[in-house]
This record gives sequence, structure tokens and C-alpha cells, in this order.
Amino acid sequence: MSATLDHNPIPRHAVPCWLTDNHLFVAIPLKGKAPFIARYANSAEGFREAMQAMRSYHAPLPPKPIYTPPPQITARLRNPGPLSSDARLALAQDILRRLLITPKG
Repeated sequence: MSATLDHNPIPRHAVPCWLTDNHLFVAIPLKGKAPFIARYANSAEGFREAMQAMRSYHAPLPPKPIYTPPPQITARLRNPGPLSSDARLALAQDILRRLLITPKG
């Protein structure tokens, strides 16, 4: 079984938040500035307010990669060259003779 290590498991659109005994803190990112840290009560009502604040925040999502179609495979015709079929046959027989393989016939 193989696994890979994700060096950055937190997505860019994630909103960090933490909890203390009395308060819930949410760090809402601001464009080009330090994040705004909002404080809410450590209760169900404070949690609801924090969730509403996070829902209303629309973070910039990373752009989707642009689809690039794979390159088309084109058939390439080989130029037969100047050799005639008789010359090709003679060349093939010469190569076989040098390799000590004798053709039948």
C-alpha cells in the first residue's frame, strides 16, 4: 500500500477558528490585510452567529484548471525513398547474408 503526504492539507478558502473557555474566535480573512478576528460567545447562540458569519463570507476559491485537450495523434506516412522493390529485396538479402541467415528459396 502506498500513500502520499499532503504538505498543505488546509485549503485556501478555509476560515480558521478556535475556542476558549468563554469565547469562540473566527479569523475572517481580508483581501490584502491581516485577518479580522471576530469574537462570539461560547454558547449555541454564539456558534450560530459564527456560522452565519462564515456562511456570509465568500472566500476566493482557487481557480479551476483550464481544460487543454490532449494533442491529436496524426498518422505520418513514410516516404518510400528512392529504392525500388528489386533494390530493397537485394538489400534485405545482403543484410540476411551478413547476419549468417540464409533465406529459403
